[in-house]
Amino acid sequence: MHSSDLRNLYVDFFKEKGHLHLPSAPLVPIDALGVEDRSTLFTSAGMQQFKPYFTGEAVPPCRRITTVQKCVRTGDIDSVGDFSHCTFFEMLGNFSFGDYFKAEVIPWTWEFLTERLQLDPDRLCVTVYEDDDEAYEIWHRAVGLPHDRIHRLGGDKNYWPANAVTEGPNGPCGPCTEVFYRVAAESEMNRDSSLTPTERFKLDDDAGRWLEIWNNVFTQYNRSEDADGTPRLDPLPSKNNDTGAGFERIVCILQGVTSVFDSDLFVPAIQRIEHLCGKRYGGTMSKEDFAFRVVAEHARAAAFCIADGVLPLNEGRGYVLRRIMRRAIRFGRNVLELDRPFLHEVAPATIEIMGGIYPELRERQAHILATMQSEEERFRRTLDQGVQRFFEVVESVRDRGEGGVVSGKDAFTLHDTYGFPLELTEELAREQGLSVDVEGFRAAMEERRRLSQETSGIDRDVFRSIGEALGELQRSGFETQFVGYSTLEVEGARVIAIIRDGQLVDFAKTPAEVEVVLDQTPFYAESGGQVGDTGTIVGDNGLHAEVTDTYKVVGVWLHRTRIRHGELSVGAAVQASVDGTRRLSILRNHTATHLLHAALRQVLGAHVHQQGSLVAPDRLRFDFTHTHPVTREQLRRVEDIVNQRVLDDLEVVITPSVPIEEARRRGAMALFGEKYGSTVRTVEVPGFSLELCGGTHLQRTSQVGLFKILSESGIAAGVRRIEAVTGLGAWRHVQDLEDRLRAVAEVLGSPERQVEQAATRLVTQRKDLERQLQQLRRAGAATDAVRVNEVNGVRVATARCSDPDADTLGAMVDRIVQQHKSVVAVVAGADSRRVLFVAKASRDLVSQGIHVGNLIREVASIAGGGGGGRPDFAQAGGKNPEMVDTALDRVASLVAAQIGDK
Repeated sequence: MHSSDLRNLYVDFFKEKGHLHLPSAPLVPIDALGVEDRSTLFTSAGMQQFKPYFTGEAVPPCRRITTVQKCVRTGDIDSVGDFSHCTFFEMLGNFSFGDYFKAEVIPWTWEFLTERLQLDPDRLCVTVYEDDDEAYEIWHRAVGLPHDRIHRLGGDKNYWPANAVTEGPNGPCGPCTEVFYRVAAESEMNRDSSLTPTERFKLDDDAGRWLEIWNNVFTQYNRSEDADGTPRLDPLPSKNNDTGAGFERIVCILQGVTSVFDSDLFVPAIQRIEHLCGKRYGGTMSKEDFAFRVVAEHARAAAFCIADGVLPLNEGRGYVLRRIMRRAIRFGRNVLELDRPFLHEVAPATIEIMGGIYPELRERQAHILATMQSEEERFRRTLDQGVQRFFEVVESVRDRGEGGVVSGKDAFTLHDTYGFPLELTEELAREQGLSVDVEGFRAAMEERRRLSQETSGIDRDVFRSIGEALGELQRSGFETQFVGYSTLEVEGARVIAIIRDGQLVDFAKTPAEVEVVLDQTPFYAESGGQVGDTGTIVGDNGLHAEVTDTYKVVGVWLHRTRIRHGELSVGAAVQASVDGTRRLSILRNHTATHLLHAALRQVLGAHVHQQGSLVAPDRLRFDFTHTHPVTREQLRRVEDIVNQRVLDDLEVVITPSVPIEEARRRGAMALFGEKYGSTVRTVEVPGFSLELCGGTHLQRTSQVGLFKILSESGIAAGVRRIEAVTGLGAWRHVQDLEDRLRAVAEVLGSPERQVEQAATRLVTQRKDLERQLQQLRRAGAATDAVRVNEVNGVRVATARCSDPDADTLGAMVDRIVQQHKSVVAVVAGADSRRVLFVAKASRDLVSQGIHVGNLIREVASIAGGGGGGRPDFAQAGGKNPEMVDTALDRVASLVAAQIGDK
């Protein structure tokens, strides 16, 4: 069975059982409410996006849901390369939120495995929690499994979270039941009759003869503790089911292979690596075969991460991606002898296999491959430099006798400057018989993070400002009705809640600053890069309040409000009005952002995707995927395209509700890592731009007025940033440029139209004057007094000038050698702060043993400095100008010493 057939069978089976099929959530954890889950760096389980449904914070669109979820786990990254571990994997899931429970899902599990997949029932056994008699009886009586194939295990194996009953944490929990498939022949199984079936199962499981393929978790209790610490389990009002089935493991069974790397999920990538390195994959645990699996697995994981908007960086999930990629690069480079970037040539095999299931792989293929190639090229350069620096550290450790430990500071420098992950430094250190101060490294890392946070200017988590005040509103299912797409003013909006200092209050008076919740609002809440609206809230009782910002928390709009006059109270009817002039400026910038996105794709290529944005009233900022700086000519073309669409006066078509699949078929652009529901809102400029967007927009492109790019820069590996202005902002920018041009023309004494020619003439004149000055300086230096002595038949010339310039002094020693033919020349240039010595010896004296590199080192030391160089030419610096004459006086005796040594 092909892997794609398994996905389809699973989804179709549970759709038949009344489940709603939802797409995989992004690898960047975003829950069902569209809120980023900051508890983990990556989505690591099928249930993760559904946390609000399990906890009751939100109502699911259907009480039965099924998914095939892409996941990343990196706890065992150093084990990847063996036959079983993967960082990226897929999880088959079916979920019940207060609907079916054990009596339904256990027979369904058996039905799917034995009837749909036709797995041999005699090769399956199950485990249940030791006290879960209900699950045991269903397996035995409803399914028909004999007692010796149902095994009761403890809370460390068959409870979620593990050992929750005895150790916590408090909160929802419950037993689970797992299905195992026998991967060994019957003859290899433990036959010790003195052991119980469960004891034999445990021994065979430890030996790898059983493979877990399915896990049903039953969250049916709420764990708490009495005052004396005694744990208690109270039944939940609604019981939930969370199924996680191992997709890759089942694929292996269905395809009759012992390793996922021998399945259709990896064979094309393995074959591609064979072609690139000229070696054959043997499927063993040899060093080379291990490297094959590392490269194939990590290339796949990196492709999926990049497709979901993760970029290789030095922090957070970006660091995890960078670590995955660099581990693959090291194995490919050092073991498979791939001497040029290769990851971007391996990844297309994964994209070809899985792009049909996960269209983001194909849509963003160009970006994925460009990011991989750029990161690998960068790492290969820094790797060479870093290895050299590492061995300098090793030499220093041994010279200082530091107990064979690389300091945390040195390890962090290798990480921060040369891109060495800590794991690489530890690996290289082990090869040299050294260890690494890991705690010192982490302390240095934490200090850097602290300093970064102090200078970042980022506000603390907005949720802290409201405390627990919104909990009751959220639990009641209240959501603000947003009407701001069609109006900027609402009469009779009712005040639902007032929050002050994190607490709910009944009223607030001037000059209080509070968060206000209205039942309906025209204020757009900050989202998708568009800033929140500002405006006013007024009431009949003399209330006048200024709304300074608007944001939302799980469907509740919060108006950050400063009360100027009167009193605001819960239940009052108010008039809410958006600052229309400011909103219109925001609309210009938002619609222009969509035009910019489309123009960039037209000029730079289809690999360009939005990576982030800011839509404010005074400017727009647009981050996008592209690996190289955008040229001035390309930026001009982008500007021309956008402004042409503005002049075309095109309609901006907004469709409030479109099925997500239809929008994708039409080519609608989506934001990296964003989670979308089954229906979406689209914003379209017909024939030019189509995006999924919940923001506010103009009615026609001509309302943008004028579009002007201010700057283009790089902000991360593979990510560029454009800042631009529109409308009056663009017009003021043009006026500012005119004012600057006029001022420059006045300084140059030139007409404005001839400024460029006047500036060119000025630069040319300056270069000519600098060249003349240099010639005069050299000529003057050459005429300075030169003292010439003869030591044991060797001419020694010394001279001094007041200019410590290397070119000037170099010209002097050249002139002296030309004049005197056979000579050792040392000249010094000194001002009040520093000294520079330059020395040169004619070829005949070098052949007699003169070495001015050694000579000038001793001369410079007299002036408090050092240096050196070749036998025929050298230079050195000094710190004490007052010692220059003394140093030059020693030259003759030092030359004599060199001759005497010979």
